[in-house]
Amino acid sequence: WLLVLCVAPVVLLVLLALLWLVAWIALPPERVVPIVLAQIGESLNLEISAEGDPASHLGDSPTFVVRNVVAREPGAATPLLRVERVLVALPWSTLRSLGDALDLTRVELDAPVLDLPALQHWLATRPAGETRVPTLADGLHVRDGRIDGDGWRVEALDLSLPRLQPSQPLRATLRGRY
Repeated sequence: WLLVLCVAPVVLLVLLALLWLVAWIALPPERVVPIVLAQIGESLNLEISAEGDPASHLGDSPTFVVRNVVAREPGAATPLLRVERVLVALPWSTLRSLGDALDLTRVELDAPVLDLPALQHWLATRPAGETRVPTLADGLHVRDGRIDGDGWRVEALDLSLPRLQPSQPLRATLRGRY
């Protein structure tokens, strides 16, 4: 009985965690996406919003698509990032770790606009510490991006990063028009 009394709470907690994970994954994307964006925004001290219908696919590699994403510092007039479409594909192991592992399969950004002064201002407010770099097994792809600087701009920005491993050399293809 002592063994049952000791093991039963652990089993119950594991079952509850699994039920929570299944419910989280089974929720429709229009309910999950605002919650996830709010959690990410809170952890980064950003207001992150999205408009349009999000989508998800839960096959071998869960994939989430979010449209019209805007990220800004709380109360700031200028967003530091706007993106027409964000696709994130990640392995099930990342979902099971609840974000402890930063392993992603693929990230795609369509028509992102990065405001460099707003980004620099936000980065200056970030606490010092170790930066965790994710892995990207199938890379990062940016299509038709733009970077707005102080009096300058890079347009038609395309970036192809086939793979990102923190301990490996970075290889990327980048082109744009200044």
